[in-house]
Amino acid sequence: MKIRKRFAVFGSMVGIILVLMVAGIAVAGCGQNSGPFAGWFHRFHVSDRDMSGFILKRLDRKIKELSLTPTQKTKYDEFRAQLKAQMLAAKEDRKQFKEAVRDALAKESPDVAMLTAMMKKKIESASVTLQADLDLFASFYSTLDQGQKQKVIAGIQKRIAARDACREEGQ
Repeated sequence: MKIRKRFAVFGSMVGIILVLMVAGIAVAGCGQNSGPFAGWFHRFHVSDRDMSGFILKRLDRKIKELSLTPTQKTKYDEFRAQLKAQMLAAKEDRKQFKEAVRDALAKESPDVAMLTAMMKKKIESASVTLQADLDLFASFYSTLDQGQKQKVIAGIQKRIAARDACREEGQ
């Protein structure tokens, strides 16, 4: 009976973790058919190891199309540096979180309440990070002229339309 109980607890924890991971991906906009890079992560099988490099290279290519002024370029460089630092910190944080969850689940009787609290804290910190990223973007966006802003908005609208089309296909 002890083994069955362990498997039941482990199975329910795995289910909770999977639901939270899927919710986190959806919130972060990093799913296959969502976010600003819809489908790219899946197509090129970018691993966590080089995800930040991939994202920054793609961002650099899109920014080149805007023909930034020197002042705007300086603001973009600040935005890019902060974004890179956040992504690298998030990578390390994810690694530590995975280890903590594995350690907690490896115990003979995992503390579900502690794991739930730990996951809630992780979701909350991810939300704070995403809000900070949005603030960084808004700060950079405010430096753009009207034509550049229209190009950025057109790109966002294009991505939204592509995501909507993929969702309609799936239904």
